[in-house]
Amino acid sequence: MRTNTFLDWEVSLSEELHAVIDEKAKKMVVMGGFIELNAVLWVDEEGVLQLKPTWDCVISINAAEKKITIRPAESFGEI
Repeated sequence: MRTNTFLDWEVSLSEELHAVIDEKAKKMVVMGGFIELNAVLWVDEEGVLQLKPTWDCVISINAAEKKITIRPAESFGEI
């Protein structure tokens, strides 16, 4: 897992995923490969973290520690 910081959240991504972060827009796009979109994270105008996953990813949220983990759905059986 690779760890990124998105605002005050720690986001861990599987090795095959990478993040594009726009701090000014308060948005983070998670990509697999060159064009496969896995998730979009953003903070709305009220300061609430929003997540838009795709069907092929699993997102785990630990709100107490402000940690998010994103991984491909093929590892869904490991839950």
